[in-house]
Amino acid sequence: MKKCAVINDLSGFGKCSLTASIPVLSAMGAEAHPLPTAVLSNQTAYDSYKSLSLTSVLPDFILEWKKLGVSFDGILTGFVTDKEQVDIISGFIDDFKKEGTIVLVDPVMADNGSLYDGYTREMCDKIKALCYKADIITPNIAELAFIAGEEYSEKYDDLISYGKKLVSNGIKNIVVTGYKEGDTISNIVFDGVQVRKVTSKRIGGYFSGTGDITASIIMGGVLRGMSITAAAALASAFISKAIENTGCTNHNDGIEFEKFLEDLI
Repeated sequence: MKKCAVINDLSGFGKCSLTASIPVLSAMGAEAHPLPTAVLSNQTAYDSYKSLSLTSVLPDFILEWKKLGVSFDGILTGFVTDKEQVDIISGFIDDFKKEGTIVLVDPVMADNGSLYDGYTREMCDKIKALCYKADIITPNIAELAFIAGEEYSEKYDDLISYGKKLVSNGIKNIVVTGYKEGDTISNIVFDGVQVRKVTSKRIGGYFSGTGDITASIIMGGVLRGMSITAAAALASAFISKAIENTGCTNHNDGIEFEKFLEDLI
């Protein structure tokens, strides 16, 4: 089985980060090896939450993995709590990326044109630098604009321009998530050669964890041998189906994706 290191937080409620990535990757036939960046009572969009950062112990955890002599076919990164963690993750990629290892960076830092609470410009600049070590990045629209150093825009032509700029600057592959257009929602894929848009039915608004599920399906698909575009299309269809069959009243609770994991097997 392919082995994937998953560097993200563990949230007790919200169906996101590690609690989303582990079952998705497992269903797709990959071993998920979690390296938690933080432990949270619940994800940060709720009215309140408690969080324990694991920055101080991450180097020791990584040292133990080195002692085990492990290697990875994939490295998937997500939520971080501080700029020191970004430096640690950058070093992790340097140490564990071998020939053929796929690195996917989900540059979690912004949405709707604004940086997340507690995210400084310096921290986001480090995340931006981390993107250049990745084989694939999965920014939302706001994150794409920040990484490209451009103004926030929801115009399709602007997004295409931003993506092409990043590819020309050295980003290998980009999947821009959550582009809304009428009653559809799309992932826009830049593979260095072409730009493709994969679209599904738009249902409702924000749901916790959809970005993590998208990144995990793309990673699982690529590890399985799928093209990035095919994996992005699978993610889009899977999430649309799960949202359509989710009955929660608080979108912070996440989508009922567990019922459809068999679609990924």
